[in-house]
Amino acid sequence: MIGWLIFGVFIAVIMLRATALPEARLAGGILLMVFGIWLVWAAVSHSPHPFIAAPPFLPIFFGLWLIVKGALRFAAY
Repeated sequence: MIGWLIFGVFIAVIMLRATALPEARLAGGILLMVFGIWLVWAAVSHSPHPFIAAPPFLPIFFGLWLIVKGALRFAAY
């Protein structure tokens, strides 16, 4: 089910980019930031042993990259 959510977010971003309207950049930036925040939260809070094992760093870095990319798209509006 999580795979369908990720697929849906990226299809929505692609469709917003295809329309090339200024409002689409705003909505796409917000969508990227929300997805990045959700990805970072899921990577940090769903660790089975938060004090023993380190959280997975790839989803954290990818989430932070999405947050920054979304903020830059939001600021370009």
